[in-house]
Amino acid sequence: MANLIELNGIKLTPVIEFFPTDFSRQDRKMPDGGAACAEWESYWKSCLADSGVEELNPIECGSCYVDTSEISTEQLARALPVFLEDCGGLAELHDTDSRPILSGGLALSAYRHGILVLPTCCSDLSNLESWQTAAGYTGLSWEMLWIGHPWLSMKFQQPWLVLSDLHESDDPEARWMVDPADLRNAITVAEAELNQFRDQLAGVLADLGFEGDATAVATDLAGLRTV
Repeated sequence: MANLIELNGIKLTPVIEFFPTDFSRQDRKMPDGGAACAEWESYWKSCLADSGVEELNPIECGSCYVDTSEISTEQLARALPVFLEDCGGLAELHDTDSRPILSGGLALSAYRHGILVLPTCCSDLSNLESWQTAAGYTGLSWEMLWIGHPWLSMKFQQPWLVLSDLHESDDPEARWMVDPADLRNAITVAEAELNQFRDQLAGVLADLGFEGDATAVATDLAGLRTV
C-alpha cells in the first residue's frame, strides 16, 4: 500500500465523444503524432465547425471528450444528428432495440491530481454502471472495471478500493486507492448530471421533430436505462 497514491476529492465527470472525422465535411489531414495539443485542437474544432458545432472545448487538451455540462442546447441540437447518423437518424429511435448509447463515459479526476483517466475505446455513457459496481466491490482479487479498452481493474483492501493503472493484460499494476464512500458521493453527483443531460437531450429531440417518447429515448441515449 505504501507505493499507492491516495485519491481525495474524487470526481466522475460525464463526457461524450466528439470524434472529429464524424463531423468533418472536408478532406482534412489529421495532425501527425495524433493529439498533440495545439495542432490537434485546431484540427478538432475545424472539423466540428463543419457541422455547425462551434465554441466547444475538450475536457483536456488533446482529447475528443467534452463535459456534458459544458454543452449548450444549441450545440447539442447540431451535434445530435451527427451522433445518430450511423444508426439511421431520428426515424430509427422508435425501435427500442436499435437505440444507441452516446459514446463517452466518465472521466476520473481527483483533488491536486487533475484528470487521471478518460474513457477508452468502445466506452459509452452507460459506464456509470461499472463505477456503481466498483463502489460496492469487496472482493480481494482483481476484477475488471470496464471503461473501454484498455480498462482498469479493482480489488478491495480494507478500508480502500484499490484501482490499477490502465491495462489489457492479465497482470494489473496497482496505482491508486480510494475511499468507497468518496466514490459513492462522486457517483451520486455524476448521476445527477446525467439526469440533467437526459432532460436536455429530450428537449433537443422534441425540437428536432422527434414524434414519440422523447424522455424514454433520451434516457437510453444517456445510458440511464435500467434493465
